Amino acid sequence: MKMIWILLMLTYSYNVHAQNIIIFDKQEVCFLNADSVCETTSAEKSAFLNNYKEFLVNEDQSDIEIDLTTPPLEWGKKVNDETHGKLIHQESFKHGFVTRMSLSKLAPDHNYRLTLNGNPELDGNELLADPVPGLEEERYYDFLDITTNAEGNYSANLAIRLKPGKYHVRFYVKDMDDWKIVLYHDYFRFTVE
Repeated sequence: MKMIWILLMLTYSYNVHAQNIIIFDKQEVCFLNADSVCETTSAEKSAFLNNYKEFLVNEDQSDIEIDLTTPPLEWGKKVNDETHGKLIHQESFKHGFVTRMSLSKLAPDHNYRLTLNGNPELDGNELLADPVPGLEEERYYDFLDITTNAEGNYSANLAIRLKPGKYHVRFYVKDMDDWKIVLYHDYFRFTVE
């Protein structure tokens, strides 16, 4: 029993200041912590959950770090000069995309939506959930709504279940008041096994 408790503590302390969030799909999100249990009746979702739990206690992780910056103002907006974000993600993962995300100096206590956005010319576009209205060949996946804290910051460890394949996509943080993109990273690659 003591060994199980130690394993649980290690699992949920992957990033002490961040939540562990598992996004099975748009309607099924689990906030994993020491007191919660994520249950699903799908064998594929259970496999993803188990892979993620194993990942959290594995110290031999190869990470890729990318910055999130203010997008071009023709299609985005600037919150302020200090707004910044970071993703530290796995190059490949079974059943989904895994990343540690930190956002800083956004609007305080404000709602944002996180999105993966494809391009019809690049890998993974056809694997994303929804067509962009008015541009149906381009697809996207709005996978989580978040709220910043009083300082405009937010951090989380995210496990996003996706279809298997190679992805070459953008990451967006969108303001839910006007749907303008406030942080993004232009096309980056990962693989879902």
